[in-house]
Amino acid sequence: MNKKTGYLRLSEYHLKKLQKEMLLLLLEVDRICRKHNIQYFLAYGTLIGAVRHGSFIPWDDDVDIEMLREDYEKFCELCKTELDHTKFSLQNQQTDQHYNWVFGKLKLKNTSYVRSGQEHLKQQDGIFIDIFPLDHITDNRFKQRLTLLICKVCRKILWAQVGKKNASQPLLRGIYKLLSYIPRSLIVSIFNFMAKCDNRKNTSFLVSHNYLSGYIFKREWYDSVITLEFEGHLFYAPKGYDKTLSMIYGEYMKLPPVEKRQGNSHASFIKFLDGTELKF
Repeated sequence: MNKKTGYLRLSEYHLKKLQKEMLLLLLEVDRICRKHNIQYFLAYGTLIGAVRHGSFIPWDDDVDIEMLREDYEKFCELCKTELDHTKFSLQNQQTDQHYNWVFGKLKLKNTSYVRSGQEHLKQQDGIFIDIFPLDHITDNRFKQRLTLLICKVCRKILWAQVGKKNASQPLLRGIYKLLSYIPRSLIVSIFNFMAKCDNRKNTSFLVSHNYLSGYIFKREWYDSVITLEFEGHLFYAPKGYDKTLSMIYGEYMKLPPVEKRQGNSHASFIKFLDGTELKF
């Protein structure tokens, strides 16, 4: 455990163990998507891992994929009948009334992964991978900024259940406590309206509303998929992966400094499939 931050720093052995179990989730997504002709895309650090290493980035502790909104919603619907429910569960705002994030997670049953600072949340538990929907967004720069701002505010309000406990300052905790009383259903409705409002338009851009900054990509980068090797399997990636990664990370093929080679999903408790538990 990192005593300063209060989260687990995994040993190489346990990190490999976590990566192996996340790979099971990714393979299940791939199985359903290939069967039903759904496109998905390896994303962010997972995509860098496939391009630069042909596997996980050695220190990476999460898996990210993206889908166009239409495919994302189709996938979520198919999970009701196609998902192997003996092993996996889909978590989103419809399947879990306590889940406040604006993207889906596929979770591994009979496991646990509790994020540091989120121990009090009642949401479904389990080792997971993130599934981020991509939405069309207007070509108008002013409307882009307005859409991003409103969606960001909605995410902040939904995060209030965490912020009221863990914000760095008492004033911020008080503000988040007040925000936490706003009905979840209202904020989710506003977010969904704004995020999806341009999906029926033939725009030149796609947006990921799943991060605080928001990322806007050229639509042409996602016009088709290629396959990349990742952990001995072939998975889908966007045709324009070099453009997306360069925009987000710059020179992504260069290894970062040693002090920055660490994961981002800080956990306070993990239970693996074999029952092994790690806690701080």
